[in-house]
Amino acid sequence: MADGRYVFRDCVPDGSIDIANVSTGDVINRAWSFRVNMPPDLQEELDSGNFDPRNILRGYDGELYDGDGNFLAEVNTWQAQINFTNSDYQAAGNKITWAIPQSYSVTLTFTETVIRDARILKKVIAGLKNREPDAVLNFMGVLRGHNAA
Repeated sequence: MADGRYVFRDCVPDGSIDIANVSTGDVINRAWSFRVNMPPDLQEELDSGNFDPRNILRGYDGELYDGDGNFLAEVNTWQAQINFTNSDYQAAGNKITWAIPQSYSVTLTFTETVIRDARILKKVIAGLKNREPDAVLNFMGVLRGHNAA
């Protein structure tokens, strides 16, 4: 079974982001939340039918990059959600109200992030200042399929 790759481009910080979450004797975990500003790309293996999501063995190997392609962080635990917004429509004489899709947003959340390059924190913090560019990042997550022996 082939691997499935999810690619999320133009991610910007959203909601609460832990810049520190420390307790004695524990590994420092930082929770991050992003809004994805481009439609998710489920790469070729998913589209070709060679990857069956029912056979996912484990989901990890996430990688966070800056807009220039520099590797910034390893993400071992992540979640992506699509949130839909619908409008109600009830045709004359019909008792049922239909949902008409209007928009969607994609939220990407990391709960176990290992920083490999301090530029990620610098980009996020710099984006808090006036007239500084916002942090725009790209994420690729790999779902490993069962490999046929």
